[in-house]
Amino acid sequence: MNFKFDKDTVLIVLVGCLLMGGWLIYMPKYQAKRTAEYQKMLETAQQNAPAQQTNANPGATGSSVQPVIQDANAGQAAAETAAENVHALTGTKPFVLENKLFRVTVDGVSGSVTGVKLLDPRYKLKDSGEAIELFPDSAYRTFELKSTPALVPVSMEDFIAAPGRSIQIKREFSNGLVLSQTFTLPEDDYIVHCTYEWSNPTGRPITVSDLGVRLAGLPQVKDLTGDKVYSERLNVDFCKVGSGMPDSADPQVKSQEKFDKKTTCDVPVAWIGSSNKYFASLLFADDAKPFASTNGERVWKFPAGSNNEKDLYAVPSMTGNFGAVTIPPGSEPTFKFVLKTYCGPKEMARIRALGSSVMGMMHISYYAWFEFIARPMVMLLNWLKGLCGSYGIAIILLTLIVRILFWPVTQKANSSMRRMQKLQPKIKELQEKYKETPMDTPDDTARKKAELNQKMMELYRVEKVNPVGGCLPVLLQIPVFIALYSALDSAVELRNVPFLWCTDLSRPDLVGPTLPFALPFIGQVGLHPLVIAMTALMILQQKMTPTSGDSTQQKMMMLMPIVMLFMFYNLPSGLTLYWTVSQIFSILQMKYGQIAAKRDEARQTSKPQKA
Repeated sequence: MNFKFDKDTVLIVLVGCLLMGGWLIYMPKYQAKRTAEYQKMLETAQQNAPAQQTNANPGATGSSVQPVIQDANAGQAAAETAAENVHALTGTKPFVLENKLFRVTVDGVSGSVTGVKLLDPRYKLKDSGEAIELFPDSAYRTFELKSTPALVPVSMEDFIAAPGRSIQIKREFSNGLVLSQTFTLPEDDYIVHCTYEWSNPTGRPITVSDLGVRLAGLPQVKDLTGDKVYSERLNVDFCKVGSGMPDSADPQVKSQEKFDKKTTCDVPVAWIGSSNKYFASLLFADDAKPFASTNGERVWKFPAGSNNEKDLYAVPSMTGNFGAVTIPPGSEPTFKFVLKTYCGPKEMARIRALGSSVMGMMHISYYAWFEFIARPMVMLLNWLKGLCGSYGIAIILLTLIVRILFWPVTQKANSSMRRMQKLQPKIKELQEKYKETPMDTPDDTARKKAELNQKMMELYRVEKVNPVGGCLPVLLQIPVFIALYSALDSAVELRNVPFLWCTDLSRPDLVGPTLPFALPFIGQVGLHPLVIAMTALMILQQKMTPTSGDSTQQKMMMLMPIVMLFMFYNLPSGLTLYWTVSQIFSILQMKYGQIAAKRDEARQTSKPQKA
């Protein structure tokens, strides 16, 4: 074999050497950077549990509670006195506020919310039946002050404004500032109002150079509730003043630099938020005094029972900053702002009531470009549930409504496929006529291909058939069906809702016990009637669907239902109910189309031929 060492070969070798050299230079640096990032995440995750246990103690002081030295001459004495006072306050009993929907625990020392338990029966833990705690072992707390220099409480008083629903906490800090915080719960919502009133009885102005308020972040759903969710989404959001849509960030990005860039905002912000698939944690500033800026924080955490790097995930948090604040002297409050937090499920009606801009943090669809379709789907689902009283029936009605709306498009696609099926003998005849032979030259092959294409186009024109007529209508439906799928997968309203034999529409419709072992791709095996029915209906639909004469294509299409059985065997029953109803509708529509086509053919045959 002769090897031609021409300029093209030289160029390829040089490019290859450059790529190899670049790879050898870049790869060690990338690996070192990746290892450093992982080690940092690993250390944070390993330290997270004990740190969170400390913060979860109602008497513990948060990271903002540090000795403050403002007078250099009396620094050591002030620090020791402040430390003694903080230690004395750590035994303060937490305050509990409660309404019909949730129970809120407030720590008087830090003036922050340390716990939120959901009391609605739909939001209980499925295995134990206990109330869901939204912020278990949280590294951050909502309403916790973040300041420079840090504000250290040295004394505290409390006043019961309304038993069970309102509490006022008054704290004096080591720098002389006095803060009165009033927490109030409405009767029937997942909202806590907090009013901050600052006074300065020292007789001299006191400046806090960087004052902010933290918002607690949420862990992933399966860690929070134990639910076996089909998909998970963690997000951080903030909405600039005057903006109709929030800015979003993915807290799972490995690079801390990218996370900081995405969560930092230096213009006025109306609200900040953290959410997972089912629940939201939001903090709203007063319209008259919005946050001057924001920044994000996160804690890397291992899921329960795992220490695998692949399972590491970030629990995000946000801080709304007011910037530099100077409190003039005076015993009466001279600086005031009001905040409110929403800590609860992402129920569409409640989130809508918070304002149109807040709808952007719903993140119903995994793909953002389907969000504008998925939200109306959830709204329609809730409206139908209110109409019929059952989410199961509402899913059936919603599926039927969507399929009926697409009836003309689907009929056109089915009709086009039937006409294409009838043309198969003529198409095969043309393909046989212009078939290539071993004796053909390249020019002969090109000529035959061109003539075959020309004859095929003429055949389609004469028979009035569009070769892609069966595909385009189907493609038009895909965004809507993906949005509908996302809506049913993300609707927290379906959690713990039974229907027929399904005990929970957000879980697989398990009937009877599961096998003591798991299978690849499927996992734990049990009897899921809806998934099995869906697969059987898909096979039936494939047999009824007009196809070309290609046997390989027919076998591949028949294999698809089996593949989907393995992929979707543990799908939530709300989704399999949707797929099953959709398959039944498709089969009935296809059968109707076949009957209508035969009727039209018989009608044309019975017409007398013109002379």
